[in-house]
Amino acid sequence: MKKLQSKNMKWTLIILIFLISVTAIRLTWMNFLTTFEYQENPEAQQGILDLRGMSFSDKQSFLLDGEWEFYPSALIPPEEINGNTYDKINLAIQKSWQDAFTDDNSDSTFRYGTYRLKILLDSNIDSDFQLRINEIRNASAIYANGELVASSGQVATNIEEHDARYVPYSATVTPVSNEIDLVIHVSSHDKKGGITGSVRFGTEKAVEKRTNLIIGLQLLLAGVLLFHSIYAIILYFLGAKSKVLYFFSLLILSAIVSVLVTDDKVLYSWLTVEHEWSVKILYFSYIGVAAFLPHVMNSLFPTYIRKRRMQIFSIGCALYALFVLVSPFQYIINTSPVLLSTVLILSITLSLYILGKAILEKEDVIFLLLACLGVMVNVLWSFIQRRLSIEITHYPFDLIFAILAFAAFWFRRFFRATDETKRLAEKLLLEDKRKDTFLVNTSHELRNPLYGINNLTQSILDDKSNPISNEHRSRLQILIQISNHMSFMLDDLLDLSRLKENRIRLQLTSVNIQSVTYGISDIIKLMLDGKPIKLNIDLPDSLPAVYADENRLMQILFNLLHNAAKYTDEGTITVRAEARNGIMCIHIEDTGVGIEEDVLQTIIHPYEQAHTNDVRASGGFGLGLSICKQLVELHGGKIKVQSRIGIGSRFTFSLPLAKKSSIQAGETYPVLQESKKVMDVTPNISKPNTEEETVAWNIKPEILVVDDDSINLKAILHLLEVENYKITTVTNATEALSLLEKDRFDLVISDVMMPHISGYELTKLIRKNYTISELPVLLLTARSRSVDILAGFQSGANDYVKKPVDGKELKAKVRALIDLKLSIEERIRMEGAWLQSQIQPHFLYNTLNSIAALGVEDPAKMQDLLEEFSNYLRLSFDFRNADPVIPLDQELALVRSYLHIESVRFGERLDIHWDIDYDDQFYLPPLSIQPLVENAIRHGVMQQTEGGMVCIRIKQQNNDIEIAIIDDGNGMTELEVENIFKREASSNKRQGIGLPNIDRRLKQLYSNGLSVQSRLGEGTTVSFQIPIKKATYPLSKVQQ
Repeated sequence: MKKLQSKNMKWTLIILIFLISVTAIRLTWMNFLTTFEYQENPEAQQGILDLRGMSFSDKQSFLLDGEWEFYPSALIPPEEINGNTYDKINLAIQKSWQDAFTDDNSDSTFRYGTYRLKILLDSNIDSDFQLRINEIRNASAIYANGELVASSGQVATNIEEHDARYVPYSATVTPVSNEIDLVIHVSSHDKKGGITGSVRFGTEKAVEKRTNLIIGLQLLLAGVLLFHSIYAIILYFLGAKSKVLYFFSLLILSAIVSVLVTDDKVLYSWLTVEHEWSVKILYFSYIGVAAFLPHVMNSLFPTYIRKRRMQIFSIGCALYALFVLVSPFQYIINTSPVLLSTVLILSITLSLYILGKAILEKEDVIFLLLACLGVMVNVLWSFIQRRLSIEITHYPFDLIFAILAFAAFWFRRFFRATDETKRLAEKLLLEDKRKDTFLVNTSHELRNPLYGINNLTQSILDDKSNPISNEHRSRLQILIQISNHMSFMLDDLLDLSRLKENRIRLQLTSVNIQSVTYGISDIIKLMLDGKPIKLNIDLPDSLPAVYADENRLMQILFNLLHNAAKYTDEGTITVRAEARNGIMCIHIEDTGVGIEEDVLQTIIHPYEQAHTNDVRASGGFGLGLSICKQLVELHGGKIKVQSRIGIGSRFTFSLPLAKKSSIQAGETYPVLQESKKVMDVTPNISKPNTEEETVAWNIKPEILVVDDDSINLKAILHLLEVENYKITTVTNATEALSLLEKDRFDLVISDVMMPHISGYELTKLIRKNYTISELPVLLLTARSRSVDILAGFQSGANDYVKKPVDGKELKAKVRALIDLKLSIEERIRMEGAWLQSQIQPHFLYNTLNSIAALGVEDPAKMQDLLEEFSNYLRLSFDFRNADPVIPLDQELALVRSYLHIESVRFGERLDIHWDIDYDDQFYLPPLSIQPLVENAIRHGVMQQTEGGMVCIRIKQQNNDIEIAIIDDGNGMTELEVENIFKREASSNKRQGIGLPNIDRRLKQLYSNGLSVQSRLGEGTTVSFQIPIKKATYPLSKVQQ
């Protein structure tokens, strides 16, 4: 009982604080708006408003309150208003004109009349003013100094010609002779017609600022409501077919309509709607809000109100909506004080009734209660505004608070559902682990049948003599995937068996913990399955090396990180380490589900002790943790775990630090041992084919070796130096990337385990600029499990070698990768030379025709053309076109001959410009300029009837030489530029040197290809850059 009373007091206090807060915010807002008003609001007396002596501001405005002249039952033209004989009275606006009409002998509610107000101003005022009409029922026309300045609807003296349009509008007026004579004609089919709202007056800027503020607030509220409506509709149609989302969407849409058709009636500034239907739309929106609000509450808490009551309420709302649909709008307005008020009161009563019962039993209902209170506060202030005829600027924040309270309720409910889902998922995982005991005891029995199944299945897939259907093939491939996955798990089972039998021997050496951790982290990232987990590695470079078996250390870290990722749905996994007293402690921390206290006491023991009837122990932890514990103990270290449920876990294991004298002659690193053995037999190994190829070019293939271990670098250097390779070694990936930007290499050999950027990540970064054929990558890895190999190939590696490295295997794979790269380069060069030699028949035909024509008209020119044509053919078939680079003069000679031929053919249609601002001789790939010039002429300027200009520009740009071919031809769209290489690369037509061929050759030599810039109708620029240090001398000299 006391607990219930305490809860009630808590809710009451929250409600009071909420009501006080929203009221205080509203009053603050109203006080803020007073800054837009003049401190004293002048009032008209007997139709005259004297504003002489008043100073006007572009920020403030005021209402034209007071007595206006009113002429009932008369629409007096402005030019006849002075000296007219019509009856007039002084009438205060914002009040109904009903009492001004004395003829009550007609049952018709149609009335019309003329309002007049004369505003007196100082003689020094020459600025325009603006009126803002908020409410004139139902048609009006405003005249200022005899001129019509604005109107709404059609004013008439009879109902047949009368056309109602009931929307706020503005009118700009200009003083004439220091005064503004306002005449407003009004006609209405409502006895409560006339100027029933405020008329705001001020400078044009002041009134516009206030109007924009009001409309902006209405649009803000509509936008907030629309946002929530959209996400509710999306959730509903994505599969959550919930009545709550359905009714919530309808509720918000009704509220949006009500916002847009009240106050400034923003909707009707976009749409033209008849007055009668504008009234009906307004009432439909009110009925929608009233009808759907209780349904939202009932859908959330269906047990707190009888279904029959909701049905009766729904029927009542439907009947009222039908009445609004079929009744004349005058009946709708006259009955609204009773019918609409009843619907609104019942809606709020039912909603509060449901919430009042639910709040005692359900969580987070207080948010819905606050939302309803926000709506009630807004309705109450609207009622006060109407009753007291107070002009209050549209205030959206009550409803915004209400919708935010709704959103808070949904989010809290979502998070609770998510937590419950996670709890159930954890329970399922615990149950799933029960079968691990069986797998451990039968690991050897499972291994052989699994291999048999895998091999037999693969043989069926490979048997071409007995083909199988696609459906069966797909099923067998799935079977192989399943068996491979099971094989991975059995690896841990067999390691456990070896540990139990003490058959594992460690190969201890000095190991860099940073390198191992960064390499393993890249594998773990591939296994996260899209989980929102951030992997942090906090290992300073100053950490000393540990004395461990690198392969087993990788296995320890892999199992612990994999376990952390497995039990962390979202958050972070952090690896930290510190060294003290000859020991390094490595911590793996996660923000996962945590471990129960009683389980913590069992997992630190050997796995055999966990093999009990304790379901939670066997179900909550895989074999990896037990294997980690035993491997750590083999190294002379310890492992422990700390955890809190719902917060996360921290595994800590220790390893001895490596001593400076730990690497003795007898403990040399395995790579170096292997290299020594291989170096002894190297003279008996035949030299690679690349040596014969490189002799002709006088080029040594360049290899970049990346490893953070200097001993490994020395071993590989000694191993490969005898193979006629030029080798560059670096100790980190950052330095390797820097070298790749500056220099050209034929192969990258990288260790997988390196600090900061692992070999996997380095390979991914290389693949952003180089394809597999352009720059092969060979990875060195201490693990050959399928997951490690897969990670390497997915990152873009060409091949891998397992450590400790076998010298023969390394040499063979290096030789094969370099041979492949050089053969591809040779193929591309030969392709370029072959394509150029395939001179197009129509070019020969056109040239011969030109020669024949000149033979009659100008024999001297014919002789020149024959010489240039001969020179063109000689240079096109020159064997040096297959070389990597040629002198610039040779390339330009070919270009000049080609341009001479085309100039004779096209005459004045072809305008050639030379812009060469680089005097030194340099070398560049053959057939790299002439095809670009030919492309500019054929596909650029000659596509135009009048022809055009082609410019060959060669200039120095910083440390590069830029060669650009510029034309003012048809140009291309951005899409055509993007597809140009794809189009030419995929084309089977051999029409000349394609841009892809030139682009590939440039990238192979200088790491940068062609740049194409074009605008449709303006022309195209194709350019490339050559580093000066690689262009000044032949390529063979640069690379030596």
